[in-house]
Amino acid sequence: MTSYEKMEFVIRLARKAMDNGEFPIAAIIYHGDDIIASAYTTENADGRFLVHAEQKALMEADMRKLPIRERRNLELYTNLEPCLMCLGTAISSFVGKIYYSVEAPDDGSVELVSREYERRGDAEISSQFPFPEIHSGLFRDQSIQLFREFVELNKDKPGVCYAKTIAELKLSVNKPNARPAKIGE
Repeated sequence: MTSYEKMEFVIRLARKAMDNGEFPIAAIIYHGDDIIASAYTTENADGRFLVHAEQKALMEADMRKLPIRERRNLELYTNLEPCLMCLGTAISSFVGKIYYSVEAPDDGSVELVSREYERRGDAEISSQFPFPEIHSGLFRDQSIQLFREFVELNKDKPGVCYAKTIAELKLSVNKPNARPAKIGE
């Protein structure tokens, strides 16, 4: 299965989240071509804030009790750049690769954490908690479009301000499914 096919499942799950009254944010964890965990954000249904899609999927994957060497083969796909909490959870879970669709202007943490890893150098933290290989931009426009639909459907509801920061991002020009950019290259 290609990274495009894997992310396509994430976009479908994000749409399901939106159809269920949630932010259109989803995450799927793959081990090879097998889905071992999937989730979407459920802040409205649960009435809580610490139920991010990535964190929920990572917790589900953690229940499998895979050894560290197997966890490093895991790939986290999500349609929104992970926040600090979710990226930290992925690093602590030893996820090997992360793919995300669109940057999160307000709380995306990939650049912040990447710079900190670079500042400290490999010896201090990378040996115990290696920074995952991260790719961005896969199905970026489709994810932005989901947020635009969400904003249109939820104009007067609380929390829509956050969704607007993503919905207002510019679409890529002539790049419908742009090749994912590898962070740090």
